[in-house]
Amino acid sequence: MLNLVGAAIVVAVVGGLVVVGLNIAGGSGGTEAPAVNWTVERVDDTAVRITHAGGEPVRTDDLTVRVESYRRATGWTDPVTESDSTVVQASEGSTLRIVWSPARGKDVIMHSERV
Repeated sequence: MLNLVGAAIVVAVVGGLVVVGLNIAGGSGGTEAPAVNWTVERVDDTAVRITHAGGEPVRTDDLTVRVESYRRATGWTDPVTESDSTVVQASEGSTLRIVWSPARGKDVIMHSERV
């Protein structure tokens, strides 16, 4: 019985070390946003066009557009690459943010602009 308890403790400790090791190996791997140039131009009184104007491709799963903290649907296909663009609703004077949100990591604002 004592051997079973000892084996269970060893398995739990080793399992915990494996989980910690995987998290460390993954590191903060999600903190370096892709280098991208974005352009934002007004289409009309209620909308703007956002264009990937050069740089690295960005996975759509990691990318959100927020206007005054509200998420906007984009219609981009995966991945977003140079010259890809989308139109989103944004009234004049609102703040638009293009946010990179990796699976494991903190959100990074790639571009912010009052439109």
